[in-house]
Amino acid sequence: MTTITAFKPLSKDDLADVLGVSIRTIENWVNEGILPAPTKLGNRVYWHPNAFYAWLDRRLSAETANSAPAQDGAPEPSPSCARPKKRSASATAKTELEKVRSRTQAQLDALMA
Repeated sequence: MTTITAFKPLSKDDLADVLGVSIRTIENWVNEGILPAPTKLGNRVYWHPNAFYAWLDRRLSAETANSAPAQDGAPEPSPSCARPKKRSASATAKTELEKVRSRTQAQLDALMA
């Protein structure tokens, strides 16, 4: 016999409570690609608890690993040896958006002068 374990999907409110931030911050982090994308059910969005807590575990483990000093005596890799971070599509789009905004502002400034 198979036992099914029920779970409660996590809403924006739930994530905001767990992370201690506002709902708007949750929305911003999803748009920036910091948080994993939710699944839309009807007019609401939810995260599967396993997916969210796995992301949180990876995120906290990565920060702990980055802040912990090397204990085996091996030198820490220099930043030039580190792999460059890949930009997500949303980060690339935001960079392009910032370029357009900067260019538009420069054009407006030139017209105003």
